[in-house]
Amino acid sequence: MQRASVKRDQFGSSPQGIVHRPTDATFTPDPADPYSGIIRLGQLLNSQPNGGGFNPDDVCRVMNELWSDYVAKNPQLFRGARGRPN
Repeated sequence: MQRASVKRDQFGSSPQGIVHRPTDATFTPDPADPYSGIIRLGQLLNSQPNGGGFNPDDVCRVMNELWSDYVAKNPQLFRGARGRPN
C-alpha cells in the first residue's frame, strides 16, 4: 500500500514547538536552544490496517525544515537562547 503524502499544511508551529496534526508527532524545543529538544512520535509508527500511513523519515524531515524556517522568521522569540546565533 502506498504511503500518505506529507504536506506542509499538516503541521502547526508555535514557540512551544511543532506538531504533525494527522499523527500527533511533535518536536518540543529546549528552552535554552531552539534547535535541540525532544521528538515524540505520537501515532507515527502505529501500523495502519491498509498498510498505508506516513513515512516517519518524511514527517521528521518536513518537521525539521518547517521548524528551522519558523525559528529563522521569529528570532525575537528565541533571543538569549544558546545554539545558532539570532
